[in-house]
Amino acid sequence: MKARVDSISNPSGSDFFQIGGAGVSYGTYTKDKNGLVPGETYRGQARSYCDPNGGAWKSVTWTSLVYWTQPVVRVEGGTAIANLDVYPNPSRDLFNVTFTSEDVQDLEVRVINVVGEVVYTENLQQFVGEYTKSIDLETYTKGVYFLEITTNNGVVNKKLILQ
Repeated sequence: MKARVDSISNPSGSDFFQIGGAGVSYGTYTKDKNGLVPGETYRGQARSYCDPNGGAWKSVTWTSLVYWTQPVVRVEGGTAIANLDVYPNPSRDLFNVTFTSEDVQDLEVRVINVVGEVVYTENLQQFVGEYTKSIDLETYTKGVYFLEITTNNGVVNKKLILQ
């Protein structure tokens, strides 16, 4: 399987990557989407190959294009956390969390269950730049959880669904 992602405004910047190989089966595949520009519209598509090296046989066409605009999230007070993404959501176990802090700031990343119990916490002191973390909730009860990111000036919340 090959997949590609590119920016609508800059299609020459396509990012190709290969999935799988001989005797390897992937039910679901995700690729980190770090470095995408908040507010920019992107498109992605895939095509299957029989040979793990992308050899002679391949499907005739790419899949239909999937379009999305990379989100921008700002908390009250002007402090920005941009490019916040949680995927896959819903998930059976792992949630990938990515965001960018535009300013140097102290952050606390937490996952909270519906009764308010903290099941994951991470403190980031004087953090700036891209954040990427896989949070494993496999051992927790299936249901709704909340990702909470506390900054110097506010809080960002995102609902997580564990199936």
